[in-house]
Amino acid sequence: MKALRVIFYLLMPVFLFAGLYTGLRIWYFFLIAQLILVLFLFALNQWTLRTFAYTQTLENDTVEKGQETALHLSIRNEKPFPLSMMRVDVEMAAPSENTQISFSLLPFAGQEFDFRVSAPYRGVYPIGITAMRITDVLGLLPQSFDMRKLSYYRQPQLTVYPRAEAFSSLRGDVADEKLFGERYLLTSESGSSIAGARAYRPGDPLKQIHWKKSAQRGELYVKQYEQPVRENLTVLIDNCAHGAEGEDALARADTVCEAAACITLHCLRRNRSAVLRALGDTKGVRPEAEALTEGDVGDVRRWLAQLPFGDEAPEGPLPLETGYGASSLIVVTHRCTESLAEKIAEAEPYFSAVTLVLVGEGHGEKTDLPSLRLEVGCDVASALAALE
Repeated sequence: MKALRVIFYLLMPVFLFAGLYTGLRIWYFFLIAQLILVLFLFALNQWTLRTFAYTQTLENDTVEKGQETALHLSIRNEKPFPLSMMRVDVEMAAPSENTQISFSLLPFAGQEFDFRVSAPYRGVYPIGITAMRITDVLGLLPQSFDMRKLSYYRQPQLTVYPRAEAFSSLRGDVADEKLFGERYLLTSESGSSIAGARAYRPGDPLKQIHWKKSAQRGELYVKQYEQPVRENLTVLIDNCAHGAEGEDALARADTVCEAAACITLHCLRRNRSAVLRALGDTKGVRPEAEALTEGDVGDVRRWLAQLPFGDEAPEGPLPLETGYGASSLIVVTHRCTESLAEKIAEAEPYFSAVTLVLVGEGHGEKTDLPSLRLEVGCDVASALAALE
């Protein structure tokens, strides 16, 4: 068709010069016929763009990484005139699965398409029609149009949650008493285990008086008890792309988020509290309440699915709150740069334990901190459980 199109448009100046040179009307007739044909084809293409009807729906708009959903696409001609030939670009979650469909529509006819949509990486993805190419039967006047430029056009959004499985064991320098150890014990005014006694204060209940110690000291003392307090864990995500592009960037971001989800779930299921932060997100999962609980796992996965990975790391110190009592810090990154290592070193004195989780190879800055290395795209829960 391209050759036919080239010949067709080359004939137009030939007919024009032939008419001017010979003065014969036949050459002008051929030129005018060509112009009329071009105008007709242009009008038909514009008619096609403005009159075709479509629907596109996802079977499920939220899935977990590794699952599949389905896209149903219906394109119809509801007018009494045939439409031009159409080639439609359809966007999927994985760039390698993007596809094209070609068809033409008769009056009051339609085409139905069903696509399987895989979800190999966590994230939020626009699914469905992106661009269209309209052409006539002869291929003389092809026109491309990006549907996303229309103010009213919205593609269905597919949200892919990262996998989150609790692992049973960790290597010794991570699963120590500082990070996932026994609960710390603080004194309390009530409980089942007596920790000591203090001087009586007006208003203390008489039933809490420690009579034996009071008799020994000659003044009133009241009992104090041991109260278990949950240890807190802060998980910090380095959500910078660090130059990664395409599916490599998607795979790295997916592994980083899966590692954060697994570590957080591991912590919460052991009755610890956790805080989740990202370098490019100072609010975290729950800005109104610092610590997470096991009931927040769904919110954690949703936040991780929607977490963007920018091209550049933000300036300034790490977005950490060190005053609420977090005792341990885990930093998950796929490239530990010199700048990030310096920021971690500045925050280290505020935590009882700091651990790096390094995804992939090519980490520029070496640190003396305990580190775990994960392969890009690995089963994070199994990989962490195997590190003993």
